Amino acid sequence: MNRRAPITPTRIIPAGVPLPGAPTPPPGPPAVPPGPPDWWRAPAPPPPPPPVPVDIHVTVTIDQGGWPALPDPEPAPRWWRRIRWGYNTALALLSLTLAGPWGALLAAVRDEESLAGAWVMASIPLIVLGLLDNARRVEALHADPDLWAPKWRAATVRLLLWAAVLGTLLTLPITTLVYALTGVKPA
Repeated sequence: MNRRAPITPTRIIPAGVPLPGAPTPPPGPPAVPPGPPDWWRAPAPPPPPPPVPVDIHVTVTIDQGGWPALPDPEPAPRWWRRIRWGYNTALALLSLTLAGPWGALLAAVRDEESLAGAWVMASIPLIVLGLLDNARRVEALHADPDLWAPKWRAATVRLLLWAAVLGTLLTLPITTLVYALTGVKPA
């Protein structure tokens, strides 16, 4: 058994040919023809058509003047024509009952503290009430005409704004002008 001689084949059996003496393999299962597609699957859509080349032509025309295609819209009435004079006058007269105490408070701050402190104290409510008046006015403008609450809120804020403006105008500007022209400092 220790021979080292090479093994020489006696015969070559081609691939696919059964070996001599080997049992024959059993036949495979019969081929099942494809049945109808499953009921839950949608039939496969047909493949899309091949893309068609598209030619795009763009023409650019630059117009150097001439009349515009659309006419200008009608101009809105000027701001002084939209002022409701009677409404604002009535609110200004009603606000004098609140402008007096506000002016007295500003005068007390001006006399006891400083003129600059009174101006700061007057300007903060003016800014806040101005923004709030604008918001309430727009809210009332776009509210349903049958609703009264937005109109009352807008009128209340406008009344407070008039009170703050009149109280400030009746108290601080004249004193500021006198202090600036004469150089008098409050004691």
